[in-house]
Amino acid sequence: MTLRDHLATTAPVTTGVTQYGPFEIRWTETGPSEGPLLLLLHGIYAGAHSYEWRQLVPELSDTYRVRVPDLLGAGRSDRPAFNYDPDLLSSIVQTTISDAGEDVHVVASSLTGAYALRALSSGTPAAALTLITPSGLGEKREQTRAQRGHRIYDVMRSTPLGNLLVAALTSSPSVKWFQRHRTYQDPSVLTAEEVAETRRAGRLPGAKYLQLAFVFGRLFIDLDTDDVTAVHPTVIWGAGQRFIDNTEATAWVGCGASVIPLSSGLPQVEEPRRVADLIRAQRPG
Repeated sequence: MTLRDHLATTAPVTTGVTQYGPFEIRWTETGPSEGPLLLLLHGIYAGAHSYEWRQLVPELSDTYRVRVPDLLGAGRSDRPAFNYDPDLLSSIVQTTISDAGEDVHVVASSLTGAYALRALSSGTPAAALTLITPSGLGEKREQTRAQRGHRIYDVMRSTPLGNLLVAALTSSPSVKWFQRHRTYQDPSVLTAEEVAETRRAGRLPGAKYLQLAFVFGRLFIDLDTDDVTAVHPTVIWGAGQRFIDNTEATAWVGCGASVIPLSSGLPQVEEPRRVADLIRAQRPG
């Protein structure tokens, strides 16, 4: 069940497209047409796509017009055989935000949160920015990680070996183990539907290119602390994840971000009502 299918059971859903050159970034919208616009940008990981927001959208779509895209390379969007790198992903995120208009409230998760902040600090207009457990202020990784395994990455993206790796990462046992032991603070929230949808999305034709770029560390970026201070985002920090360094939350505070720590690992799934309330407090409907 895709995000569109999931939402269509409870509310009318419209679809649209953001053009990126000859390619299409596809999105769904739900909520009152006259409501303020929220743009929800999913994170990047094995099997990532807009389904990540399935619990949060119903909490917001009573008063907001909620747009949820699949990033280029993921889900229902086009999945070209790009050699994804920080410059390309920055351009994709910037285009997606710009197409939503200057009055949009951007909500972005994990690594995509760092790219959304970079877009706003570079001049892309938006009304507000909320980040959920973003990266970018921890250990410096942009250069060192991108340089590792370059030849292996080239082999993986251009041969069936990459498909095999992605298939392993998105297998049902792998998804179950990672979500239960590394992502969720409350493992009981993991459903068979989520496992099946992650597996399906990760194995779509062309989906391997974005995923492999992430797996081999080619998409990490290091944020400038002055940019964080200038944008002054609200950061919802899911302290329950077990693959992040929770001291990074302190770094965001030190740069002037408003940081709200939550005990959950993936707040948009485990605490959607609380996250929705925090978004409303930042920009009332």
